[in-house]
Amino acid sequence: MKKFLTILSIFCLTAAGMTIYAGADGGTWSGEVVDLVCYIGSGARGPGHSGCAKSCAKNGQPMGLVTDEGSLILLWSDRKNPTPYNDLKDLAGGKVSVTGKMAERDGMKILTVTAAKGS
Repeated sequence: MKKFLTILSIFCLTAAGMTIYAGADGGTWSGEVVDLVCYIGSGARGPGHSGCAKSCAKNGQPMGLVTDEGSLILLWSDRKNPTPYNDLKDLAGGKVSVTGKMAERDGMKILTVTAAKGS
């Protein structure tokens, strides 16, 4: 787990330096908000895990969106308006619709959140 967190931290620091909007497509995606540490580490998700997911997200763990189609997307805060991303922390473990700009870097999909609402 420690190795995973180190790799995830390095990725996040690297991603922080890139321009997410370059070549990004806008749209809305639906699915479940997951905390990436528990989801990637053990597949934890769903209503039974929502309390943990909310706690992890509020403590700064990265979040992802498991889409209705089964894809995993890294959720990213819009530096100009972080409110929609921060609102997702309270919706972790639940179904949501997320609007934003999608980008891809080295095979990883990244969604910069511009709006979000619970389903």
